[in-house]
Amino acid sequence: MREELGLKELENEIPVSHFKDMDDPVLVTTTTSVSDKLYLAAQMQRFDTIGIDVTASAVNDLLAMRAKPLMIADTISCAKAKPEKIEEMEAGIQSACVTSGIRFADSQVKELPDVFSYDQYDLVGFAVGVCECQEKVRSSHFRDGDVIIGLPSNGLHNDGYVTARKKLYLSKASMEIYYETLGATLGDLLMQPTKLYKRPLEAAFASGIEIKSCVQVARGGFDAAVRRLLYNRAGAVIKQGKGKMTPLYDMLHKDGNISREQMRCTFNMGVGMLLLVAEENADAMMELLENEGEEPLLLGLMERDSYTIRYIKS
Repeated sequence: MREELGLKELENEIPVSHFKDMDDPVLVTTTTSVSDKLYLAAQMQRFDTIGIDVTASAVNDLLAMRAKPLMIADTISCAKAKPEKIEEMEAGIQSACVTSGIRFADSQVKELPDVFSYDQYDLVGFAVGVCECQEKVRSSHFRDGDVIIGLPSNGLHNDGYVTARKKLYLSKASMEIYYETLGATLGDLLMQPTKLYKRPLEAAFASGIEIKSCVQVARGGFDAAVRRLLYNRAGAVIKQGKGKMTPLYDMLHKDGNISREQMRCTFNMGVGMLLLVAEENADAMMELLENEGEEPLLLGLMERDSYTIRYIKS
């Protein structure tokens, strides 16, 4: 199919020379999809950030596992492949691969006219990384007062697009309207690419400061990410700021008539990555992340003998 569409060949040879420096290397994998966001991309005829999304989301998952990302391969499915659309998506993947220092190894294009409608696409990425074999974090490593730190997102990333589309009745015309409150068109904000956290996470793991857990906020909203961060074995108390949510989330909350509770179950709430550190290490980790150009957020504390996530006003 790639040859028929005139698409360039990709290199599927992955260097593994650095494995020799590891004591007990293991391969880890992750699969990610951007189907929900692609629906809006097709409406707007903007596919330039979609490839970045699928790559950054996969790489972020690998980084959170303390793995060195190696490669990504993808499958693009559609009714009828248009070379210019495929090239636009693959250009985004290639760009994110250069930034991540990984190989764009393979891309399969499948035409499925009985499954997809005209100009509808699906993009799924499969990524591989390598890390030292380590024991899984156990709840016994957690202590009351362990601090949850968040790294800001570029927007929704890959969460909540179905809800946003239905609640805001999104169309091509509505997404092209400029809103003073947003400082941009709604389409521009919704199509912001997923942020890549390679530099701050690599610096954090290399610092010697113990990171008890780390997860990307994706696939299920903020509350689900906090539960994954704590391995569903503890609760947390999260500070809820007195001020308004950022404009995009405030629009979703008010214009979409979505409660704060449902917002947290659907969207990332402006946070793309979570880290858990001991209370005595929190200040040092915050300073390190700031030195890496981030604006880290002290979100809350772990509660060892609880299984609920409580929100308090700060």
